[in-house]
Amino acid sequence: SSPRSPSSTSSNRSRRIQKEIMAPSGKLGIMVANTTNAHLGPAVHTVRPGSPMEGLVHVNDIIVAVNDVDTRMYTAEDITRVMKETVGEERKITVLTARP
Repeated sequence: SSPRSPSSTSSNRSRRIQKEIMAPSGKLGIMVANTTNAHLGPAVHTVRPGSPMEGLVHVNDIIVAVNDVDTRMYTAEDITRVMKETVGEERKITVLTARP
């Protein structure tokens, strides 16, 4: 086994992991906000208690795709519009999360 280099412990952003979540049809009970880094994409701002997404997504998770469509250049308003347009169907939401 090779020794770990000091550079392997970089910033927190690099420790995020990508996770795919199947969100049910209907309202998800999450609010999305724009991030300060436009290249990351919008992030989860609020997860309402009792919502179907509770425990699946977390505040500050970055939404990078919905139904395999890259949303990193989307605004929070764009994400909200996509969620409303697809409210009658199950959706695959891909997030970058700091939680395992």
